[in-house]
Amino acid sequence: MNDDQDTSGPYLPPGTAVRYDGLEEGGPEYGTVVHCWFDDEIGAHDCYVAFFGDKQPMGKPIEKPYILRYASTSLTVIDTAAD
Repeated sequence: MNDDQDTSGPYLPPGTAVRYDGLEEGGPEYGTVVHCWFDDEIGAHDCYVAFFGDKQPMGKPIEKPYILRYASTSLTVIDTAAD
């Protein structure tokens, strides 16, 4: 990560598996980046993420995911083989 990404967060390509740990209740949520861009208004990379709940699905998900918007700095990139 370069100095620019320290403050603006990394660009996360579509398809990147991520985890969001910022919930007040319950465990982390798992999802996949749908779209990521640099947002001049917040001065950081912003992402739309399709969330699946408390685990990353293997293959086609059973339920339809919900889409939420988060700054890339609030997301943790995961290795789906390890998590």
